[in-house]
Amino acid sequence: MPELFFGPSRGGKIMTRGTDDPGCRQGHVVNLAGFLARSTVNGPGTRAVIWVQGCPLRCSGCFNPEFQSFSGLDFVTVDEVFERILAARPVDGVTFSGGEPFAQAAALAALGERLRETGLLILTFTGFSYKEILEKNRRSWQQLLAVTDLLIAGPYVPAFRCSDDSLIASSNQTIADLTGQIPVPGRSLPRRMGKLVEFTIRPDGRILVSGFPDSGLVRNLASRCGGG
Repeated sequence: MPELFFGPSRGGKIMTRGTDDPGCRQGHVVNLAGFLARSTVNGPGTRAVIWVQGCPLRCSGCFNPEFQSFSGLDFVTVDEVFERILAARPVDGVTFSGGEPFAQAAALAALGERLRETGLLILTFTGFSYKEILEKNRRSWQQLLAVTDLLIAGPYVPAFRCSDDSLIASSNQTIADLTGQIPVPGRSLPRRMGKLVEFTIRPDGRILVSGFPDSGLVRNLASRCGGG
């Protein structure tokens, strides 16, 4: 799900170098764009959230365009990310977002395996369709899929934007319940829960906006916080 920072430095947003470098492909290192220890708007329940840096899809209207570049922002070992998440407990699970998680599938699959062993459930957001992931048949992609309990798949399409679903941003996106372990709207949760927005004030004074905020709200907040 979207994440945006506003604050006094660098115009308020996380900055990355403008490059199309393929980024980190090592299976033990995550190119990390952001981390939130506890969130209630990035999937059902209370979840730790990982945003990875780099996405090849470049969807029009992307809420996190600063996470598209594969330029290194914060290279963190799987061990370190795992320890951060354990320190955040109790949480119901972990959400992988971005950027594009399947662009760092090997590292996230390794992390997911360890998290699942502790009883934490994995929700993964991806701009690829579920069909594409299956048809590509890449080993690392299948490994990430294997540790994912709930997959939210498909590119964001502004023309299909929907405002009343808590898990998808545009109606073309699909929800693949892979294990039946995470509550899904329309089954064990109300079908239409609406969009939720979460604000977190960081120790350095930056405000993290997460969820699906209205663009007008984001612009107003950015202006008030000196972020443009």
